[in-house]
Amino acid sequence: MNRRERVEAVLKGQTPDRTPVCFWHHFGALSPQQTVRAHLKWLEDSGEDMLKMMSDEFFIYPLGDAKTPKDFLALRPQGRQSAYVQGMIERATQINEALHGSVVTLYNAFSPYPNLKHAIGQEAAVALLHASPEAFGHVLDVILSDTLDFIEGLLTQSGTDGCMLCMQGAEEGLFSDEAYMRFLRPGEKAIVDMANRYSQKNLLHLCGWDGTPDILERWRGYDSAMVNWDVDVEHVKLRDGRAYFGDRVLLGGLNNRPDSLLNTGSKEEVQTLVRATLKEAGEARFILGADCSLPSDVNPERVRWVVEAVET
Repeated sequence: MNRRERVEAVLKGQTPDRTPVCFWHHFGALSPQQTVRAHLKWLEDSGEDMLKMMSDEFFIYPLGDAKTPKDFLALRPQGRQSAYVQGMIERATQINEALHGSVVTLYNAFSPYPNLKHAIGQEAAVALLHASPEAFGHVLDVILSDTLDFIEGLLTQSGTDGCMLCMQGAEEGLFSDEAYMRFLRPGEKAIVDMANRYSQKNLLHLCGWDGTPDILERWRGYDSAMVNWDVDVEHVKLRDGRAYFGDRVLLGGLNNRPDSLLNTGSKEEVQTLVRATLKEAGEARFILGADCSLPSDVNPERVRWVVEAVET
């Protein structure tokens, strides 16, 4: 099988010639041309089977100089034709055109809360909720409007196969059930529904970015073809994933953090870990990857070691 056939076989519930492999990392804020080249080089050097894309120059949602509740209430969406929305679609289009459909591609789409958190910091975001629930809800709605426009354009214009739908904000002790259900869930569900309207190859990424366990029950009901969560942080281990998340493709299994064996171990140690992970996951409907982004300076040779272990 080629790389696309391998991933699509898993998505269809068929048996591939071997377990597919997919890892990702941040490339940093680059020029458009550099962003395209960085993605293509990573795919070539790592030998992985599926490409998760994200242009880091758009990592921070543009909130201007907004600082006070009044400032946030005055914000309006960037709009479908904005540089923010169209810029991401253009980068994805350029990468897909260079690949000529040779691999399944996903593009990162954050739910509204992590976009706000990235822009002003988690402490400031929580403070905004306490100072003005109206302003907090309004800015999430503004971000949601642009995110929905982006997802629709991405999946109808760029040749991208699906979205990696990144969820954050369900960390234990962060938001009450009432605040989560009122402010975060509507936007999360809206982007999941929009992505599923146009693609059946979406990945639900339940991010354990800061090492705090998430209340996974808040996210478990979102439909997706694939699901990825932090098996080293959450209360659901890889061996329990299928029973917990239902009949969908599981992606992950390896710790992504800088001090993990994947990032520090010898080739023999990494490949031994890979074989143990494959045994735990089982052969059915599984893509081998990591809990989240690998370090930005990761050597793609380490992913090559993973691919070699899967092939033997």
